[in-house]
Amino acid sequence: MSTRLKVLCLHGFTSNGTVHAHQLRRITKALPEYDFIFPDGPHEVDISSQTDLSKPENQAWTDLVTSMGTSGHRAWWFSRDGNWQNGETGGFYGLEKSLDFIGNLLLEKGPVHAIWGFSQGACFSGMLCSLLQEKLANHPLRKHMPAQLPTPSAGVIFSGFRARFPQYDSVYEPGIDVPLLHVIGEKDSLVRSERSEALIKVCREANFLKHPGGHDIPKLDEDQGKIVEFLKSNVPLR
Repeated sequence: MSTRLKVLCLHGFTSNGTVHAHQLRRITKALPEYDFIFPDGPHEVDISSQTDLSKPENQAWTDLVTSMGTSGHRAWWFSRDGNWQNGETGGFYGLEKSLDFIGNLLLEKGPVHAIWGFSQGACFSGMLCSLLQEKLANHPLRKHMPAQLPTPSAGVIFSGFRARFPQYDSVYEPGIDVPLLHVIGEKDSLVRSERSEALIKVCREANFLKHPGGHDIPKLDEDQGKIVEFLKSNVPLR
């Protein structure tokens, strides 16, 4: 069994593991002592139903994803609003399947010492860091994952947010004790600052990194260096 320290990295909505590895390549290159795991979300996304491909920026994204392998556009869930007229509350449809998938993956390739995520993957990372704590061992969502999975030592949340549906409040109410680095783009127009702050408020040990970019991975060497140092400090090499 490998004794190398491992980091699980979860991509954003309509991305996949290969694309996410490309996005993080400069950071992971600076951390050769760690193993990074980049899975594909278990849900396939019909991109034409999710975005306007007549816009050049959306078509460029689709072209990038298509050019980088055969996995296509993937997701950890589909977020759907409720309908008060028929009593539907809305929620993350497909979340349970992703919990099953990640649980089996961690049994196969773990233990995992840190969990990183971007956008939808960042929301999922925050939920996982909470659910894998001993104090949430009896949470209903925890039953979708093997009981013996350890709590990660740290997490990095890129453009993250708290799940907005009330049925997930119990995931956050006990508080997240895992040290998390929240990476926020000053020009992020997709994840509003108040959504990130809602997640930050439930973290017992929240660290912050604001970068001048938008909804993306920081590009400045200084900012990437801070992410590298955060991992080394919280998941030190043995």
